[in-house]
Amino acid sequence: MEGFISVNGQISSPEDAQIPVLDRGFLFGDNIFEVFVAFGNTVLDLKPHLDRLRRSAEMHRIPIPWSDEELSFEIQSLIETTNHPKKYIRLVITRGEGIALYQPEEPSPNKVIFCLPARQESEEILSKGIKLKRRQANFVERGATAKTGNYIRSITALEQAKQEGFDDVLWTNGDQELTEATTSNIFLIGREGDLIEIATPPANSGLLLGITRSRIIDLLTNAKIPVTERVISTDEIARFDEGFLCSTVRGLVPIQQIDKHRLHSTRTNAVFKHIQRLFSTWVATEVGYRVNWNTGEKVEDI
Repeated sequence: MEGFISVNGQISSPEDAQIPVLDRGFLFGDNIFEVFVAFGNTVLDLKPHLDRLRRSAEMHRIPIPWSDEELSFEIQSLIETTNHPKKYIRLVITRGEGIALYQPEEPSPNKVIFCLPARQESEEILSKGIKLKRRQANFVERGATAKTGNYIRSITALEQAKQEGFDDVLWTNGDQELTEATTSNIFLIGREGDLIEIATPPANSGLLLGITRSRIIDLLTNAKIPVTERVISTDEIARFDEGFLCSTVRGLVPIQQIDKHRLHSTRTNAVFKHIQRLFSTWVATEVGYRVNWNTGEKVEDI
């Protein structure tokens, strides 16, 4: 496998990297993490990701003894070493080592940073859109959640959804409010005459407030395009005719279908395409050139 992994500053190939077998992240999922994307040597939204990492650490009382400057330097060093146009960076902080569930002694955290070639989306999903299967998540808590390594429920639900012919899961809470997909936030777009609504579920429905989600809201707001954070109930799905998922690595992915409801997110005059162009322009400004999001390759200079 291409790329590198740093374990407490020790850089290795993915095949040679090792963590202690008593690491609590491995034993209990006792960790927090952030995922970044880099084009060339530029990491998008580095500071917002590090800010969210520290919020997650505070929520779960996991100490982070490294400064943002130290973490940024190590990330930058890894991406400059990895020769790939689009890079996936995953920063994991575990509470340290310990076999007991409760750890009374002062923790000594472990730090693992992955820098690998980013996975590409399938051409079919990019051209036609993604298919989502609703699942109720009885474990959802109200309010913004922390980014931790506990994904077993999502993995199981995703496996079942794929067996039913879907690409991803769209979670709802116990009150039948939409929350998020397995690793992405959702925006839905509806038309009523000449009026267009762009809506995304709020933190109080129970979801991770994605960095790309926040970036999209800021871009739309600055362009004076109305966007609403509001409760979206399952019985409203039929009134929306476009939608997209967004995440740090996937970027913006059009939605083709939610359960049996078809959306038209990839049609020629879709609002989604205007939002996608707005986002692509911001990325080009940050990176210094226009990129093919899926491959990371330069399309043209700006």
